[in-house]
Amino acid sequence: MPTTNVPQGPNDEQAGHGGGHPFHVTVRTLAGHQVRETVKPDDKVADLTRKAVKYFINKGELVDGEYALTLPRGGEGELDPTSTLRHAGVREDDVLVLINRKPQVDG
Repeated sequence: MPTTNVPQGPNDEQAGHGGGHPFHVTVRTLAGHQVRETVKPDDKVADLTRKAVKYFINKGELVDGEYALTLPRGGEGELDPTSTLRHAGVREDDVLVLINRKPQVDG
């Protein structure tokens, strides 16, 4: 499975998730495509979302649109894009799912 890196923030010294050390998560589409990402606790949810969407679009596995990340284990729906991964409760080896924020309309 491919691995990419998300741009890192300036607050790596904060406590939690090993004090800002990188960890891995998997981002999946509803169609089952996936990519393993290396992230840090202080990365923003929006940055991970953008990076994953760009990856899947470039691979032809996703169409351009507005997407959000969900954490199925958390059960709370969309993750706040302004939140850090730490504050969203994302942990090592979590699986996050990209969902389309706008409903599809058949035409």
